[in-house]
Amino acid sequence: MVKVAGEIDLSNTGAFAAALEDTTGPIVVDLTEVLYIDSAGMSVLFTYASRAELVATPLLAPIIEVSGLTSVTKVSGMEG
Repeated sequence: MVKVAGEIDLSNTGAFAAALEDTTGPIVVDLTEVLYIDSAGMSVLFTYASRAELVATPLLAPIIEVSGLTSVTKVSGMEG
């Protein structure tokens, strides 16, 4: 499991991607403490979507749903 907190944006997507790259097999990405994610952060999630399951909150639901990420990976916890 990779647990992320705060903001995911261009300034830290390298470290975020590296944390996901360091895992093998299926991975759970816990986004429940993420307050903001920009397009660079979403791009990282799409890169690993084939082997990731996301746990998010209703706060992130709009961007996750509009981006289409829910059609390529399992996302839980977005119910409000």
